[in-house]
Amino acid sequence: MEKGKVLALDYGKKRIGFASGDLEIGIAFPRMVLENKGIDFVLAKIRDICRDLEVKVIVVGLPLSMQEDQRENMILKDVKAFVEKLKEVFNDLEVVLFDERLSSFEAEELMREYKMDGPDDDLAAQIILQRFFDKNKA
Repeated sequence: MEKGKVLALDYGKKRIGFASGDLEIGIAFPRMVLENKGIDFVLAKIRDICRDLEVKVIVVGLPLSMQEDQRENMILKDVKAFVEKLKEVFNDLEVVLFDERLSSFEAEELMREYKMDGPDDDLAAQIILQRFFDKNKA
């Protein structure tokens, strides 16, 4: 995997959480929450961020089921379709699916613990990215 900046996405039909970090440093930071106003709007925002940060890798949270059989659910199908579009549009970048199980739960817990209000999608993206960094430490 190429060293450099990484952008993580916690995809949802209503909102998408963004986090970023550097593969060499291995620390993830929450970035923003974007209202999902359609694929063209989202791709334009991702394009701007990738250009500004010189992103090399995009990590997208894969919403796997907690059940062992890993049945296909609607959001999983949506995420896979979204990732295919990312790979098509950003064919010069590496696009990776990464297990996001319990990241939203952890983000909600952090919000409660620190008495924060608002959407927690950026914190969920940060958790996904930090797990990705921890798993891929060189």
